[in-house]
Amino acid sequence: MWQERHLKLLGEEIEDILAPLSEIAGLSDLIKQSLIQSGQESGTASTKDNLWPLLPLLVYEAISGQYKHALPVAAAFQLLKNAAEVLDDIEDADSSTSISAKYGSAIATNVATTLIILAEKTITRLNKRRVKDQSVIRIMDAINSFYTTTCIGQHLDLSSVPGDDISEDKYLKIAYMKSASTAECACCVGTLLATPEQKLIKILSTFGYNLGMASQIANDIQGVLQGNDIIKRKITLPIIFALNQTDSQKHDILKRTFDNSTESTPDLTQLKELLFQTGAINYATVKMELYRQLAQDSLAEAEKGGVNIKRLKLFLK
Repeated sequence: MWQERHLKLLGEEIEDILAPLSEIAGLSDLIKQSLIQSGQESGTASTKDNLWPLLPLLVYEAISGQYKHALPVAAAFQLLKNAAEVLDDIEDADSSTSISAKYGSAIATNVATTLIILAEKTITRLNKRRVKDQSVIRIMDAINSFYTTTCIGQHLDLSSVPGDDISEDKYLKIAYMKSASTAECACCVGTLLATPEQKLIKILSTFGYNLGMASQIANDIQGVLQGNDIIKRKITLPIIFALNQTDSQKHDILKRTFDNSTESTPDLTQLKELLFQTGAINYATVKMELYRQLAQDSLAEAEKGGVNIKRLKLFLK
């Protein structure tokens, strides 16, 4: 299938990028370890769950009918994704299998820094695909601008004080900056690589924004249903809605749980029931579907402009 082919070529591109590190076995092995944890080394990822690194490539292919020119961009996004995961593990300190847990934060920070530098260097490989210098600079600037937004979002999230009320608007703003902006960036860059047409760049960037927001809220819902976010006491959209909709007794239960005022293990069954009773799960689902519909609308508009949206629609399933 085309997924396996694309992922295999992406894996080969990344292997070529990492080749200069082969003489430094320790660092090379740690970089590869981060890739293995994401299922991306040598293109071995599950085609169902790991299409995200291919997003800029598929946007480029949807417009141009080709895909190989976009491999460096897809590789850069994968390396940046891994850098972010390594940094998240350092900040969260909640995984016993992470690089930071095994080797310490100093080594993990260096691994993340190396991944970021390799991603920057990878963009310059577009020259080998005969992409003009001006286009390479525009693409690099777009990526750096979007990822600056991601860093700002992460700062706002880390700076939040436990126990403080977070409004839905503030949460959605941080969710966009931390997460959805990367999908918007992937679509923007994939389009930039294929065409200078500003209208199409805007349409597909909007698709990426709504796709990213829908995906983040879907993660919020799963985090609650699986119990992981409740155990970690993460304030996500369903929690914010429930806190604003409950009576005083239920509100107090949620408030005590999610402001970390108790060290006891949360009662998952009780809290899930509260979130269903208040309509929090239903509200988050409706919100997710709204963003998904807006993403579909953007694709329909792009299709009218001659874009082949068949593979991009897979991200909305």
